[in-house]
Amino acid sequence: MKKALALIFLVILTASAYPQQVNTASPDVDMSYFVTHTRDELIRKLVDLPLGIQSTDPIDVILQKIETYLIAFVPQPEYADDEYAKAANMQALRSLKQGGYGIGSVLVDMDGKIIYAAHNSQIQKDRSDLHAEMTLMTKFEESHKSHKYMNMYVYKPGLTVFSSAEPCPMCFIRISTAGCDTKYCTPGPEDGMVTRISCLPSSWQEMARKQKVEMGDCSPIMQKLSHLLFYSFLLDDRGPK
Repeated sequence: MKKALALIFLVILTASAYPQQVNTASPDVDMSYFVTHTRDELIRKLVDLPLGIQSTDPIDVILQKIETYLIAFVPQPEYADDEYAKAANMQALRSLKQGGYGIGSVLVDMDGKIIYAAHNSQIQKDRSDLHAEMTLMTKFEESHKSHKYMNMYVYKPGLTVFSSAEPCPMCFIRISTAGCDTKYCTPGPEDGMVTRISCLPSSWQEMARKQKVEMGDCSPIMQKLSHLLFYSFLLDDRGPK
């Protein structure tokens, strides 16, 4: 009995030593929504959103309607991270309009202010490493304002990388290495790394769990739009052939 109680206490103590890993979409959005494999699925979901998109719209019209909606969108006060979700989605759309992948990211300081923003630039610059988070961090670290927020290559406490989509293994590892918190708008059930921390080597798990790692508190419409922007490469099958 004593051994059982000791084991239970150890489990509770271990769990409380690390931030909770949250990957729960809004209760209004079924997790199955966040898997899209075909162009037809993507178009159907875009048409279902209140964006005015028609199934016969050409790509440039679809992107224009998304932009019009996003610009007019007012972050919903009951969702604490809607402001960052909108900003990250605007960056994702910017990449799309440049011919790139629809993923955006913003850096938020300890006071909740967005201090830098960037988007995926892989296709635009023919660079395999230029995911949204990688681009964000590289450009920020090269900027004059980074000195205020960094100690060499490590970020000072309280900074958060907020992405439109759950970071991939490469991006998540870099965010963790820099000592930055991680938040994201839409889950990546097929390729996101946040919910797969246990797959990392033990030393990397320990490092990743030192920071806050969680899904943002975002409205269903922002979550859905983040997901559809992520999979928008299906519109014209952009990327390496």
